[in-house]
Amino acid sequence: METISLYIHIPLCVKKCAYCDFASFAGRMAQRERYVQAVCREIRAQAAFFGPRRVGTVFLGGGTPTLLTGAQVQEIMDTVRACFVLEEDAEITMEGNPGTLTGENLRAYRRAGVNRLSLGVQSLDDDLLAAIGRIHTSAEAAQAVRMAREAGFENLNLDLMLGLPGQTAIQWKETLESAIALAPDHLSCYSLILEEGTPLEARVRAGTCAPLPGEDEMEEMDALTARLTQEAEYAQYEVSNYARPSRACRHNIVYWECLPYLGVGLGAHSDLDGRRFYNPADWEAYLHMAESDDAARLAEGTNTREDRMFERMMMGLRQVRGVDAARFARDFGMEIERVWPKTLAEMTHSGLMAAHEERIFLTPRGMQVMNGVLVRLMEEMDSKPQNGA
Repeated sequence: METISLYIHIPLCVKKCAYCDFASFAGRMAQRERYVQAVCREIRAQAAFFGPRRVGTVFLGGGTPTLLTGAQVQEIMDTVRACFVLEEDAEITMEGNPGTLTGENLRAYRRAGVNRLSLGVQSLDDDLLAAIGRIHTSAEAAQAVRMAREAGFENLNLDLMLGLPGQTAIQWKETLESAIALAPDHLSCYSLILEEGTPLEARVRAGTCAPLPGEDEMEEMDALTARLTQEAEYAQYEVSNYARPSRACRHNIVYWECLPYLGVGLGAHSDLDGRRFYNPADWEAYLHMAESDDAARLAEGTNTREDRMFERMMMGLRQVRGVDAARFARDFGMEIERVWPKTLAEMTHSGLMAAHEERIFLTPRGMQVMNGVLVRLMEEMDSKPQNGA
């Protein structure tokens, strides 16, 4: 029986953050129970359609999943267990906003089987938190960590953001040092990406907020991240992620390794049985789909063989350990070196890429210019005939 991962999207929010372009909605709490029932119905329908599977990881993402009650999370997890073979050591992650947590709900989430909590802290500077529209304070973030530990969460991630408008390297250093002092098991340190159409992108474009940090400031922040995480004995295993021993996020590794996963909920995407498909990102359209058990509800994604090969490289090179070259050759019938002979030779010669034990990976210097490397890979692929030869 194949082992897959399961993503469950919870699109509820108290308030949309200024930088967020995810499929999430504020002001929908009155429909919370209806949404949970729709998700459970979809889980049953998907399990019936795809047949028996083992599930190795579950990820409740959002949005703000911690806006669900303990009973609602229990019902979702009971449905998962009834429809799939949930592995005994399954990693079950739930994202949460520090401003929405209570000790009672955290204990209920643990009873439901959630064993990994990922808190969207983003910053421990109150002025920066307010500027990006977060609903919590730095003190509430620290309190959330304490409550999570008291509730029995032994695997805890903190999401942090660097490159925020007006943020200095000193502020980033203070946030990262304060976060490390809270002793999380995992740190995700993401650079801000200004997504088109978000309020923050509009403010930056109009010059109505503090300017973004410059290139030199960002390089200093990156250097601080590398030094402070290393000193605190967090191992970098992906371009933005650092973990204590055995605490790397198993669910995210599934994405980076391009392994099979099923997405449930509004706007969720899936890659299963060689099919790419996704659910509607519109609230009413999703509820109609889930509540109707429409067998034709899945919208198909389009991916050519070349798309799949490039994605395998793009996702794999995010990891410190890189891409499994032997698996690439098995899956696509062609060695990586034959697909990108020029780029691999160029990047290896310049010290940006290396190979070891059938894995191709970016060096630390290559990680710093990963986007440029991916552009070169794309350009070489686009210059070839569509059969990939």
